[in-house]
Amino acid sequence: MPKHLSKIVATTAFALIPFVASALPIDWHGSFGVDTTLVSDFRRVSNKSVNSVSDHSQEVAVAPGEKSSLSWQSYVFRLAPSIVINDAATFFGELTTGYANGGFLGDSPQLSQTNVNGAGLFYHNQAAGQSLNVRKAYLEIYSDTATYLVGRHSYDWALGAIYNNGNETWDRHASSRDGITMKLKVGNFHLTPFWSKTSNPGFTDASNAKEYGTGLLYDNPERDIAFGLLYGKKSNGANDTFYKTSINTANVNLGENKITVTDLYLKKIFGKFDFAAEIPLMSGELGTTVTGGTSTTYSAKAFLLQANYKMTDTWNLGVDAGQVSGHDGSGGKFSALYLNPNFQVANLLFRYNLNAVADSTQSIYDSYITNARYLKLKSTYASEKWTFDSAIIYAMALEVAKAQVSSYNHTKDKIFTAAFNQSDSLGTEVDFNGKYQWNKEISIGTGLGYLFTGDYFGFTDTATPNKVKNSLLLQVNTAVSF
Repeated sequence: MPKHLSKIVATTAFALIPFVASALPIDWHGSFGVDTTLVSDFRRVSNKSVNSVSDHSQEVAVAPGEKSSLSWQSYVFRLAPSIVINDAATFFGELTTGYANGGFLGDSPQLSQTNVNGAGLFYHNQAAGQSLNVRKAYLEIYSDTATYLVGRHSYDWALGAIYNNGNETWDRHASSRDGITMKLKVGNFHLTPFWSKTSNPGFTDASNAKEYGTGLLYDNPERDIAFGLLYGKKSNGANDTFYKTSINTANVNLGENKITVTDLYLKKIFGKFDFAAEIPLMSGELGTTVTGGTSTTYSAKAFLLQANYKMTDTWNLGVDAGQVSGHDGSGGKFSALYLNPNFQVANLLFRYNLNAVADSTQSIYDSYITNARYLKLKSTYASEKWTFDSAIIYAMALEVAKAQVSSYNHTKDKIFTAAFNQSDSLGTEVDFNGKYQWNKEISIGTGLGYLFTGDYFGFTDTATPNKVKNSLLLQVNTAVSF
């Protein structure tokens, strides 16, 4: 194309952009929050130096400088545009930065270390490039019979213990589906069949992974009852290189597997009292998870309950209880279930991946409730501007190391033969959280947690376990939603 003609075409195209954009109404929503967190004695043991951080030990690696306390400042950021195309279709998107919906303060000021001396780096800060993640990009199509979600969209089920859409401001993760979901409503019944790709290293079924299934929910607001079942299949091709395991060796491909997800849900309201329960069940073949070259049988489950009693317009009392299966260390099968990292019950227990402190390849927010039985007693006071939550949580491990028996380290994902017995006490935690709703969009919050550490964390698989030490969390945050 001649240069003068290409300039005319480009100029015409740019001139048309405002007119095209003005024809499509765009709504902007999102959230932004910044927090500062302090955790004292994060290793939960009294010794500051390394005693034993082998696969057998529960000990967390020492932080640089052998510091016993942590402090960091992080942010979350989400920007979600929606474009109304016509009466039959709307486009939705969501953008985030970094990993876990944000990053840490101080991780972006960088300069070229090859051309600037140390003094120049010290007093000049310049924001460096940071990844922009497309968490959602999908089309919502409306027909007379159903609504279709096509593209990358998040999804949710029951209490959010397995599938969690991550829509809360401080959620760090989200269950994402690259595919299609149909939403069909018939009376009080909601049917949601779905199909999606979960990884795509190749173009054949031998080298990618997919998920399909359906959710069926009966929701009757007039009778204050809802119950349902989600049934899905997750399969992985033999040549897929995305999913890996390192339980027995260095990272190896998981290989061919097929898992069935069955998730039961029930919710009922009796006047001032309400309760909800979720029972996720996993079964199938999990590839070479435990033993290389041999398929591993998978069978895992959890029982989760949330109950609340509304005493007055301002006071609520409640109980959360759960049991999440762990792995006993046996070969040929695997039985640990990991709940969604957004599903948390305490400020310290289960909340953070403490191995990430000394290992920069991990994320401190990749932490899951697993191998645990817990009971939480909670209360909430809510006024027009203020909300105060308090709770006491007791937790114990279901599977622990036993002398002369094959065991599994749930925090380091390693199988070992133990020489000594491990305590099952995870500890008792007392939490307090407060939030001030400055206006409709802006909130200011604070959190406090004190963990009376259980002897489970002192296990070193030696005759002299570590002496456990209690841990304290303090946090202040502010967030805006629009």
